[in-house]
Amino acid sequence: MLAGRSGNLDLHTCTSVVGHCMLPVVILSVASLFVPQGGVVRFAIAAVFVLWATRVYTRLMVVLTDGGDEHHGLIAYACFLIYTLFSLLVIF
Repeated sequence: MLAGRSGNLDLHTCTSVVGHCMLPVVILSVASLFVPQGGVVRFAIAAVFVLWATRVYTRLMVVLTDGGDEHHGLIAYACFLIYTLFSLLVIF
């Protein structure tokens, strides 16, 4: 559905963009070394980094796909879940 009618989105491109947009989560893991364990601050920082990674990934996928504008929310939701999972691994 994301590839559009021309089918210009392949698995390699999709996984490369996911890996490239993982950089904010990597920065989160470095920043979490200096933030005290537990508390609301750690979750707030993680939320900011997850939203940053989701926004960058969604913007890149909309540019790469033909019908990306129509599925902007669908792309953002799936990406948000992926990066939330990785940030929970960093937090705990």
